[in-house]
Amino acid sequence: MTLFELTNIIHNNAKKWNNINGIVESGDIYDLNKDEYQEKYSAFCATQTTHLINEYYTTFGFTFFYVDRLTLDKSNKIEIQSNAVQFFQYFIQLMLAEDIDFEYGEVVPFTERFTAECAGAYMTCKITVKNQTLCTPNLRETNI
Repeated sequence: MTLFELTNIIHNNAKKWNNINGIVESGDIYDLNKDEYQEKYSAFCATQTTHLINEYYTTFGFTFFYVDRLTLDKSNKIEIQSNAVQFFQYFIQLMLAEDIDFEYGEVVPFTERFTAECAGAYMTCKITVKNQTLCTPNLRETNI
């Protein structure tokens, strides 16, 4: 499975959650500051971290974000963070149903000022897949 294929699976699984109205396709959580996201909360973002590759497997690192807008009095902060935890519980079940090894990490609640005052949570994870061989590598011989 390629990084492109895995990212599509991640985004498609996130879209299955009832409250997700926007996917930050770029993987940059700060793109929520762009005008195009103003009406697309709750939002999901999958940010790449480090990837590890060996002969047979690739382990992709991600940080997943669930973000929603706070009310003016910020009284919905805990509700948003609770929704984020529920989202990750649901999301983990969807990812475990895929043909991958999904190692999830801690969920960390936050508040953050994007264009709007927001709250949510992020979760780090590692996803291991079998390497895909597209063709035999073209190795060059070197004469020294």
